[in-house]
Amino acid sequence: MKLKYLSIFVALSVMPAFYACQSSSNGHSHEEHAHEEHSHAEHSEDEHSHEEHSHEEDGHEGEEHVDGEIVFSPEKAERFGVKTTKVALSDFNEVIKVSGQIMPAQGDEQTVIAHSSGSVKLYANAVVGTHVNSGASLGYVSAKNIVGGDANESARISYQAAKAELDRVTPLYKDKIVTEKEYIAAKENYEKAKIAYNSHNEAGSSVTATISGTITKLYVNDGEYVETGAPIAVVSKNEKLLLRGDLPERNANIMPLIKSATFKPSYVDKVFDITEMKGRRTSSNKAATATPGYIPVFFEFANDGSVIPGSYAEVYLIGASKPNSIVLPVVSITEEQGEYFVYEKIDDECYMKRIVTLGMNNGKEFEILSGVTVGEEIVTDGAIIIKMAANSGAVPGHTHEH
Repeated sequence: MKLKYLSIFVALSVMPAFYACQSSSNGHSHEEHAHEEHSHAEHSEDEHSHEEHSHEEDGHEGEEHVDGEIVFSPEKAERFGVKTTKVALSDFNEVIKVSGQIMPAQGDEQTVIAHSSGSVKLYANAVVGTHVNSGASLGYVSAKNIVGGDANESARISYQAAKAELDRVTPLYKDKIVTEKEYIAAKENYEKAKIAYNSHNEAGSSVTATISGTITKLYVNDGEYVETGAPIAVVSKNEKLLLRGDLPERNANIMPLIKSATFKPSYVDKVFDITEMKGRRTSSNKAATATPGYIPVFFEFANDGSVIPGSYAEVYLIGASKPNSIVLPVVSITEEQGEYFVYEKIDDECYMKRIVTLGMNNGKEFEILSGVTVGEEIVTDGAIIIKMAANSGAVPGHTHEH
């Protein structure tokens, strides 16, 4: 009998190491639990031995074990793109998340206006998205068939009156009845009235692009009536864009510390970094565009075609440096019922869920206030896969078979 129990003890002591997660954080193995609750006598001779047992054969991979251990083989980790990083201290920055908008940069766009009143006739090239060269004609404004009380009619009346006066004075000047001074004055008035009338006659005035660029906006439709000076179109060089972040007035004290920003446009789940887009903080006279109670902060950056002018965005204003911080990518954080977690890699096939306290984030990274320490290996890419394995015991392509 003593020899029989000695044999059992020896068999358990040489069990393959891969049978359990060798966790350095909790100091236990599977040998310390599960097997204590039954004796070898309860097993029949037909039952399998521990030497033939593995996680794959028993369908346990992906299951959360005692004390939160999660089994996930290296093969599956590679298959599903699970990657890790060693926690280290790094520089971070104070961050304030605000709302904002992407706009054309100052001097990068020009508004084409009407130089006379009348009906607008737009040419085929006057279409949003069309590139035009400086001096290109986009259409014309005509006063034909428009009568009564407008600038064109006034110019016509002034011209006719000046012409009549010149016609009256000319023969009198020849007969020496009026002075040369009176004749010259009448002639000058006529010439001025003629120029004014010609710019408002039936030929109308040209609608011309003043810079080379892309038409980004049309204010009028073909055939619509406009007054002199009314905007007709906007032409933009599209070389630079302006990011506006609306900083609450209560945070005005950090204005001098803001050096850069990241932003996530409303139409895409991607965070852009001003410093990676040849950007810089700049001043602007567009402060009137900010919402009352907020201070606009502006950044100018190169337009590489990936950002749409006019779109709204979440803006992360980057402030003072915070050295010696623990920082992890946003993708490494998972959330459950209002709490946040990361997954620590214990060994080749074991992971542990760790609750963390989050600090600030810049859209791409989170500051970690507590829950992980320097040197620990934390899952970055594929954290959601490990979460699925822990919660359901299965990931795509994996099944349980007991």
